[in-house]
Amino acid sequence: MLPLPRSLARTAPLALASAALLDCSASSGGGACYADSDGISGGEYTFVLTVDDTGFSKSLLATQNDAQATVTLTNMGTKPHGFAVGCAMTTAPAGCSSKVCFPAGAAIAPLAPGETKTITFDTPTPDGIIYPFTSNEPDDQDVPGLNDGQWSLM
Repeated sequence: MLPLPRSLARTAPLALASAALLDCSASSGGGACYADSDGISGGEYTFVLTVDDTGFSKSLLATQNDAQATVTLTNMGTKPHGFAVGCAMTTAPAGCSSKVCFPAGAAIAPLAPGETKTITFDTPTPDGIIYPFTSNEPDDQDVPGLNDGQWSLM
């Protein structure tokens, strides 16, 4: 095998590292791994939710993929309650993760009764999937209305 020219010998490792980073980011939920199933993405969506001791005011939220979402949550209950969008499983091409998730910022730590908090985040790329949302307060695990929310990415 012939040796690489000096200019390529210096840049080849950088190119390989960059390619590995691109592949890694794609396998974590976007880009080359998942096609946009409806050809539409983006937009801005705002949701105003309340939560009480039995459930959320809305159990279905729908947005496009790669959109900006703003969620305002008010706890109208007598105990702390939070909000978190979880992960879902999907069929993925070889080399891509079949577990797809919303970003870590798609969560509101449990709020005391009467508290309100607003968050803004970008929805993931993989669409045509229903992601679960729940209260992330550990004491809410056994309350059906606090564990059956669905976020649909179109």
